[in-house]
Amino acid sequence: MAPGLPTARHGFVLARDARAAGREAELYAAVRAGSLERVRVGVYRHPSPDEQMLPRPRLAAIRYLAQVRAAGMSLQAPVFTSYSAIALAGLPIVGQWPSHVFTMSADTSGSRRGDVRAVARTADVPTIATGGYATTTIEFSLIQLARHATIAAALVATDAALLLSRGRDPRPPLTTVDALRAEHERLLPYHGSRRVEAVITRATSRADGPLETMSRIVIEEFGFPAPVLQQRMDLDELGRTAYLDFFWPEHGVAAEADGRGKYLGDGADATVEAVLDEKAREDAIRARVDGFARWDWSEMWRREPVRARLARAGLPVVRRPVRLIITR
Repeated sequence: MAPGLPTARHGFVLARDARAAGREAELYAAVRAGSLERVRVGVYRHPSPDEQMLPRPRLAAIRYLAQVRAAGMSLQAPVFTSYSAIALAGLPIVGQWPSHVFTMSADTSGSRRGDVRAVARTADVPTIATGGYATTTIEFSLIQLARHATIAAALVATDAALLLSRGRDPRPPLTTVDALRAEHERLLPYHGSRRVEAVITRATSRADGPLETMSRIVIEEFGFPAPVLQQRMDLDELGRTAYLDFFWPEHGVAAEADGRGKYLGDGADATVEAVLDEKAREDAIRARVDGFARWDWSEMWRREPVRARLARAGLPVVRRPVRLIITR
């Protein structure tokens, strides 16, 4: 790190502050030494030593959030939307984060300047505070994301915003499908509305994580029937309840998209107890269904393992195959 350099919100070091303190040379020396990295013009951050150990998608999300926050430090009263508002809300996507931030234009003309893309203001746009910055509402932000991103990226974020989480301290959803559709209809007609409609019609509050959302897309791509999500199943012999990621009651088929997830405890290594517990759970589920399939992230991206396992479990193809996941 560069001790003593003046820091601003979120630990940013601003070139203007260093210049005002007569320490501009020290700032650039820290950049050359690698203890500071440039986020955008005039804004720098101290990279965490642990960041390089993170999975690439997580690291990319952290860096994009830093870019958005840095823009909030240096732009004049920005109102963030699309990817940028989604990042501030802590919602996930799949695929790459963009190289620019999204703000609302002051008028009906959009523009691009440097790393800032201003979205044309074609209707009244209510704003809220998200992560300490002004953003468009979650509904408007998700609609803009669906206009700018792939269906997969937009649906992952939308499902996460809709999620009705279970547990002792469940997080309330950020929005509802009805609220999303109402905002969509308020804005019509607009460019990209068909892409938004494709996301809204597939959105659900019952996808317990991005892998489940992406798996649902793959299931549709291969023409399998739409599953029931988070189907409750009482496992009386174990004294517990299971919630199946995917269930097709008319075909007696169940599936789970978690890979090693349920085998892992809080640490990095699987424990014998966790493995035995999951084995007993899966055996109890298999005893109640005619076919069962399981896959992980890697198998989902390859698609074919999902198709083969569902077909082997007895699930028929009932609709025309499509291609929805355009890029990774």
